[in-house]
Amino acid sequence: MVSTTSSAKMEYRYLGNSGLKVSVFSFGNWLNSNKQEDYEITRDAMKICYDNGINFFDTAEIYGAGSAENQMGRAFKELGYRREDLVVSTKIFKCGGGINDTFLSRKHIVEGLRNSLKRLQMDYVDIVYCHRPDYDTPLEETVRAMSYVIDQGMAFYWGTSEWPADRISKAIELCERLNLHKPVVEQPQYSMLFRTAFEKDYRRVFGEYGYGSTIWSPLAGGLLAGKYNTGTIPEGSRYAVHQGLEAVSVWNQTMSEDKREGTLTKLRALGELAKELGFTQAQLALAWTIANRDVSTCILGFTRLEQVAENLKAIELYQQWNADIEKKVRDILGNDPESDMDWRKWAPQPSRRDQAVRY
Repeated sequence: MVSTTSSAKMEYRYLGNSGLKVSVFSFGNWLNSNKQEDYEITRDAMKICYDNGINFFDTAEIYGAGSAENQMGRAFKELGYRREDLVVSTKIFKCGGGINDTFLSRKHIVEGLRNSLKRLQMDYVDIVYCHRPDYDTPLEETVRAMSYVIDQGMAFYWGTSEWPADRISKAIELCERLNLHKPVVEQPQYSMLFRTAFEKDYRRVFGEYGYGSTIWSPLAGGLLAGKYNTGTIPEGSRYAVHQGLEAVSVWNQTMSEDKREGTLTKLRALGELAKELGFTQAQLALAWTIANRDVSTCILGFTRLEQVAENLKAIELYQQWNADIEKKVRDILGNDPESDMDWRKWAPQPSRRDQAVRY
């Protein structure tokens, strides 16, 4: 029988410069949003996560065109958890075929969030994100609308997802000038294979604003799980089943003809290091992400229930993380983002990861 619990105790971190505490691992149901038959996996995975100390659950209106929110809301009702013990987030950008059912106008933000709350069967979410930047809607309209939904009690905090750092800075500064609720968190991609945006582009918003992060795709769409180290796609695996935009993009960026051998060399070396440490390659990749303290929480998704406890075991490796493991991983990856210059010292600045990793 597959164990559903991890022996390691869950860690909690503040969500950026806020007073909200979130589990360092969290659950997202994007992978299980398109088919109604995925409901039982969603519900059972949520229970295992909760039993292991996870308190943060993430979804979005666009996942399955609303079905992901429906499933999560139904599961919470069935499981009967106290609302105060949960941190729930959703994301607004697109849901429906109407001319105003998209993007970040005041109309869609307010109506979209109301519809999300109905699907979730909740009075409020803890965090609502702008799922992508909208350059056609005035930024002031968007930040005023996000501040409004907080004032109306529909959400406690708001954040951004895949926004460029300069747009986040503009939003924060605009909110400060207009005395509005500021965004507190970004939801970006971050993994061993995709580092530059998180570690280089966002370093200012992390350092200057104390911005939080709820990272997604920590296994690079599953590529870091160990099952692709031969360079082939096993039958029934994520890349065989889920051929969406993310999967195609990750595969093309890492396994194209000019990068294939370099990627496979890294994957195999990571597999050997994980084995040496007594963990799986997936657990190594997950522990590496949360070793970075700029990560408030790392969102996990599951297609099989046995993956839940297996992935949560990464906390045990994280608790053993040290400079030696960090260096071994760095030497394997060889992809540190280029450092910014410290012009006072006329020398490269320390990397943001060096500053954020704690031993």
